[in-house]
Order: sequence, then structure tokens, then C-alpha cells
Amino acid sequence: MKKGLTLFLLISLASSAAMAQHTLEKLLMKVTIKHDGSVRVFERRQVQVGEQGSEGYITFNNMPDMEVCDLQVYDEKSTTYAVEEEWDVERTRDQKKERCGYHRTATGVELCWGLGEAGERTYDICYTITNLVKGYDDYDGFCHCFYEAANAPAQKAYLEIVCEDDSLTTDNAAIWSFGYHGYKGIEGGYLYAYSDSAMNQSDKIIILLQLEKGLLSPALTREESFTETVKRLALQGSEYNLEDAGLGSSASALAGELGSEQVGEKKDDSIVIDWEGVCAVVSVGVIFVLALLARRHEKKKQEKETARVRGLFSRLVDDDGFEEVPYYRNLPMGGNLLRTGITIGTLNNYAGACGSGKLKLSFNLQRMFEAFVLRMIYKKQIKIILDDEDGKLRQRFQISQPVKPQAGDDITDSMTFSVKYNSSYELPGNEALSMGWWIETRSVYKGYINDAGIEYNLQKLLYEASAADHILQPDELKTYVKDNPTEWRPFANMLNRLTGGAIKEEKLNREEARQAAGFMRYLQDFSLVAEHGIEEVALWKEYLVFATFFGIARQVLKDMKKVAPDVDVLGKIEWPERLADDIAPLTEALTTSLLFAQSYMTYKEKKEVDEWKSRDRGLDESSSRGWSGSSSYSGGGGYSGGGGSGFR
Repeated sequence: MKKGLTLFLLISLASSAAMAQHTLEKLLMKVTIKHDGSVRVFERRQVQVGEQGSEGYITFNNMPDMEVCDLQVYDEKSTTYAVEEEWDVERTRDQKKERCGYHRTATGVELCWGLGEAGERTYDICYTITNLVKGYDDYDGFCHCFYEAANAPAQKAYLEIVCEDDSLTTDNAAIWSFGYHGYKGIEGGYLYAYSDSAMNQSDKIIILLQLEKGLLSPALTREESFTETVKRLALQGSEYNLEDAGLGSSASALAGELGSEQVGEKKDDSIVIDWEGVCAVVSVGVIFVLALLARRHEKKKQEKETARVRGLFSRLVDDDGFEEVPYYRNLPMGGNLLRTGITIGTLNNYAGACGSGKLKLSFNLQRMFEAFVLRMIYKKQIKIILDDEDGKLRQRFQISQPVKPQAGDDITDSMTFSVKYNSSYELPGNEALSMGWWIETRSVYKGYINDAGIEYNLQKLLYEASAADHILQPDELKTYVKDNPTEWRPFANMLNRLTGGAIKEEKLNREEARQAAGFMRYLQDFSLVAEHGIEEVALWKEYLVFATFFGIARQVLKDMKKVAPDVDVLGKIEWPERLADDIAPLTEALTTSLLFAQSYMTYKEKKEVDEWKSRDRGLDESSSRGWSGSSSYSGGGGYSGGGGSGFR
């Protein structure tokens, strides 16, 4: 059975070709059980939709005595999709836009909906499954696959099951889950299951639900035991303890099912073909072929992506890479330090991906702070003063009162951060997913995401951290941030994101890319450039700000001394080199303080996270009995539903 399952998974993996076109970021599901055993399912699929393909789909196979009906689909604009009883899969993307319907196949039915525009999309799919919960002699319940990934597997998946009239508790319900890595449990009147990592192709969320008699009045009943016909089949081969689940020991149960002949007794001398061995040999051959095909497919896909990135890089820079980009003597992008830095970082990523040489420049938080502090010193927003301490002269930073800047161009469209700790998700018809076990807060930075905005916030932070004389003492900054961490957490999140950020392809243009690359080449080769006019010296302070940002300030200043056309003028900008050791403690304090603000959690957040982790750890016994604990990747046999879902 395990070998057959492995083969099936490999075949499914090799057959997927559209997986990379779309990304299912988050799948949220709420299943409401009606008194007659039918269920109403709400699915919220948060998707990054690509340019290819035309529809999303959910497949339902193996659905005896059940019907999928009452389909409704909405999107993030609350558009109600038109429902078609006979869905035509052959139509174009535009023809399927804002439409949904039933595609009936030889093995079941598919619920389909048009993808519409590319980008960040949200689809709410609502439908009813009749007779899912069936009545048995001992319990009511089901074993059903609510989600199976065919392509674009969910990065995160959450499932909640509630009863329409009654609360579900450990006294009247038990839940086991299969086919994914994650957790399940019972809490607050509902059942939950969720993945703890990105799902893979052909992963499933299979739920075995056992309900005490009298909780429902299922329309469909069967004169047989739920324990023996549904539960035993689902738990066999799983990671759950069968004795804790009320099924006796695994060995005795298996012997009872197979009979004594199959567990060791020799009946006669007849020739018996070892079909398992034959299947194993065939499987090895098929797996080998599939592995070769998968490797070849992956190699072609990688070659195609490399060619695409090489074409993009050559359009932005030049066919021969950075070396052919001409020097650019003016400040790139009008002196926009942040955009220049992130553009260089993005171009370097492209160069690395397509095998071209990099500019070998990078920046981090402390270098960013060093560059902005240096710029603020040049602007006299920060003044260096001498302070007599114990008979020794020490340099201190006097911070001027910041002035809020005018609006400017932002690097990104928004800076809203999800801190994964509580939320509820509204669905059509005033329904909501409580998701009490998932804690999430929103951290929103509302300032300008440009040079002026960064300077203003840094100056404001230093100004508020200093005493009444606004001369910053060594430990004042760290103490201030520790006393006000939540106030500065959004700013810290934004800065941290910038250091690892990249500009989207559609927001890059050739002129800006060549300015940034040409200017950084100019700084790196400063002493090799033959002519430096006196008019350029006026820009040299900003040159040093950019060089500080990329960690090459000392080399650039050394080159400036070699080629300076006017030594007296150069002397006016030389002094920051002597202050490098004095600036470092300030920028180190900024780095550690803002990293503290970024990682800080309130007492309430800590308590919720601790409770969440404690619950998720779950005891094995509790999990085996159908209460809180881990899911089982194996097991889950005899389920209804499934067949795959994704995009095509």
C-alpha cells in the first residue's frame, strides 16, 4: 500500500506543469454542519495570480450518496460571479471572467471559476455537500478530503468545523487528520486543522470526524458500525495509537483483518506469485524514469528562467553586463539613496541569477544608519560637540528638532506588516472564520518610504531619546526604545524590509538602472577616472554618503585625496573619516535598538503565543483520542472527496 502511494505521489508530481504560474498564499476554510448531516463550506483562497491559465477548480471524486450544489463565488471586490450549470473549460480567460460553474466528469464534478485579472486576488468559494455526515449504529461521522493540492499548493491552510446548533467539545466529538504536516484539535466549540508549513503537491487535508449520537439527525443512515467500517480503515497505517483510539492494538487489528494465513501460516505447497515483489520491481523502474523526466523538466524550466532574467538584465544594463555601463558622475535618481541602493541590490540579484559578474556591493542596517547619520551631520541636523567628562574631551551628538518632510516618491506601494501571532476573516453572508488558534497583528508604517522619511524618523528618534538639552548620551537611545518599543516597531519593520528588499520588475526602468550602476562604477574606479573638475567637489559629500551606504567610504576618500583638484576644499569634507569611530557607537545603538523594537512582543502577545505553542505541542495520547495534537501524514484510507484543486 505504501509503495503504491509513493508511486502515485511521484506520478502526480511529474504531471504538474502549471504549478509555478500561480501561488495560493493562504487557504481558509469554514465547514458548518447542518442538522440533517449536510455541510455548507466557505473557502477563502488568497492567490497571487499569474498571466497564464484561465480558471481555478476544486475536484470532488468518490462521492457516493452525496451532491455538491448551491455554488457561489465572490472576489475581493465583492463581485458576485454568474453561475453556470454546464461549465465550458475550453473558453478563454476573458470569457470566464466573473463566472463560475459545475464541470461534470466521468468520476465526479469540478467547481470552476474564472481567474480574471492577474495580481493579488481573493476568491471566496461557497458550496453545499449533502449527506456528508452519515448516521451509523454507534456514532455519526465521515472521513472526507477537504483539500488536495494538484498544482500551486497552499502555502498555509486552515480548516474550521462548527455545528449549526451545538458546540463541539471533547465530550461529543473527536477529530483525526491525515495527509499533511500540522495540527488539529477541539477548542471553543469548534474543530480546527491547519498546516505548519507550505504544502506540497498531492498533500491532502483529510478529516475523520466522529460525533456522539443525538447531536444530529442525519438524513442518510447506515446499519453498520462507524468504528469498524470508517474509523478503523482511516486510522490503519497512520501515526495514531489504535489502542488510545479505542481500536485495540495495531498488530491484533491487522491480524484480524488479514487472517492467520497471511500473517505467517503456510497453507500448502502451491506456487504463489509474489505480486508485491513484482509491483516493487515495476515501481522502481517507473520511479527511475519519472525521476529522469522530472529532472529534465526542472532543468528546462531553470534554463528558460535564466534566459528570461538574462534578457531582462541586458535590457536594463547592457548585453555585456556592468562593465559596459558608462560612468555616471551626477547623483543617481536625483540623489535618492534608498532607491539607488535597492536598485543595485536588485540588479546584483539578476546578475547572479543569469551568471553575469556582480558589482560586489551590498548594504545592511548599520551601513544605512551610517549613511543617513553622515548626511544629517553634513546638513547640520546633527552637530558634533565636545563634552568634558572626567577631564577627558569626548564627542557628543546634539540633535536638532526634526521638521516633517513633504510627501515624496515611495519605494513601495505599502508597508503593512503581518505579525503572526489573531484575526477573524469575514466571508459572504456575514459568516466569519474565528481562527481563535491563529494570532496575527497588523503593524502599519505610515511615514514616507523615501530618503526624507527615513531621515525624519531617525532624527525624531534621536531627538526624543535625548534629554532636555538634546545631547544624546551613550545609553539614552537604548533605554528610550526599550520604554517605547511598540511605537517604533512599524518603523523598525519597514527598515528591516528595505535592507532585504527588491524592486518589482515592472517598476524598474533602463535609465534609472544605468544611472545607479554607472554611478557605483564611478565611485569604485574614482582614482582611475582621469578628470575631476572643481565643480564636482560640491558633490563629494554626497559621494561619501553613497559610498558609506555601500561600505566603500574609506576607499573613496583615499581616492579623493589622490585626485583632489583643490586640497583646501577637500579638507572641509575630510573630517568625517576621523569621526568614523565616534559615529560607530551611535549607529550600533540604532541597529540594536530598532532590532529590539522589531522583535518586541507585548505581554498579551507573548501570553497568546505561549498558549498557542503549548496547545500545538499536544500530547500523543490526546491526539490519538481525537483531541488536540499533531496530524498524521499517513493513513486516512476510505475517504470521500479529493481529486485535486488548483489552477489551469
